[in-house]
Amino acid sequence: MLSRFPSIATLFLPLSKQVAITDPFLALVDALGLDAPSGEQGWLAGRSSKQNIQPGARGIWMSALCRRLMVETGFDPEVLKRKGKVIRDLAIELGWDREKFDGFDQPLHDRVSAFYASSNEAFAQQHWGVSWDSLFPVRPAGQQVYSGPEAEVERKEMRGLMVRVLRELRFPWRLRRRFFSLYDAAV
Repeated sequence: MLSRFPSIATLFLPLSKQVAITDPFLALVDALGLDAPSGEQGWLAGRSSKQNIQPGARGIWMSALCRRLMVETGFDPEVLKRKGKVIRDLAIELGWDREKFDGFDQPLHDRVSAFYASSNEAFAQQHWGVSWDSLFPVRPAGQQVYSGPEAEVERKEMRGLMVRVLRELRFPWRLRRRFFSLYDAAV
């Protein structure tokens, strides 16, 4: 912990809706004693973007399967342009981005929790004077993944969407028959 090195200045900025300044950037500026920009405008607002919107559980499934099958056909997906954008845009269009993906199964959750247990406990004791577990009780992993289509109607829909994805990615025609042979076997 940095507290063992008194020559290093540290700040504790809780990220919570319970504090006076809930915006992390503004909390840091305030803690550093910096003034807001002068003039009427103040800080310029950031622009909202879709750059970091996740494609949801179905989009993750589609992306992973698409990549795997491309590699199995002998094609290098790294050469494609817009490879991250096509499935993400499709996911946003279909509302998949609202179906959150959580790949943490219980064994992985337990490993990560055990790895951070001592540092989390030391942090909670130093900053709040209580145990980490009293603030954040242990909860089971809430894994949310999509394992692929189950009903025939959904299989047809997902196959049609994969056709659209390959078209928009400009995946080579000569490899598409092999790709969909692998797709049909996998799904």
